Amino acid sequence: MLTVFGDILNWLAAGVLFPLLALPLASLGKTRRAAAAIWFALIGAIIGGAMAFANLAVDLAAPKWTPALALAVIGGVGVCGAFVLVAGADALAARLASVFSGIVTRIGRLSLHLVILMAGVQFAIVILRYVFGVNFIAMQESVTYMHGGVFLLAGGYALLTDDHVRVDIFYREARPRRKALVDLAGTYLFLFPFCLIALWAAGPYVANSWFVREGSMEQSGIKGVFLLKTLIPVYLTLLALAGFVIAARAAETLKTRSG
Repeated sequence: MLTVFGDILNWLAAGVLFPLLALPLASLGKTRRAAAAIWFALIGAIIGGAMAFANLAVDLAAPKWTPALALAVIGGVGVCGAFVLVAGADALAARLASVFSGIVTRIGRLSLHLVILMAGVQFAIVILRYVFGVNFIAMQESVTYMHGGVFLLAGGYALLTDDHVRVDIFYREARPRRKALVDLAGTYLFLFPFCLIALWAAGPYVANSWFVREGSMEQSGIKGVFLLKTLIPVYLTLLALAGFVIAARAAETLKTRSG
């Protein structure tokens, strides 16, 4: 089960998420053939860069090209490449950006309810402890679970709505075209590589937690640490989807400004 769970996460990342992330940049091609050329070149560059990084990294094992993984990559790249040639990268990126934006927004807004629930539970903990002298370990740990859930489920939404912490000097006053260039470069040079590498590394980590049914170290605590850790790949996927939307918007701005 441990190996299968990790393999499934890697197959999904390599065969589904990875080929789609190149679409916004490929949409800058003026023709479908140009877009396809950019897309295939970017796919090759990402694979080469990921392999080189994994081989140089101390604590990260390089991907093992099993037949199933190779089939997932070939299938995902082939299907996505066919759509790029037939429908065009710009049209495909625009449609997917709308879908991904809706997914990230709905999940992000839904997770905000955890903040209200977390505040209510924390208030109850204080009243029970200092007024009635009663304490429940599981109740205390539930606050940690909800706190982690809020950050992991709302991270992509915060990025999408530009509510994350942005430390910059020049971006705020920059022109739309320059902002689009910064967004596109930052997404492809930093965000997407982080999401893909972290997803690859998270597979065995989450699978091992499921394998041992990891729970609280306290006897009366919540026996569901493995469920909380499952939100890590969910968080990385939502973050990548939000980055896709940002990259698609940036590419559209660059095309509009240059047109």
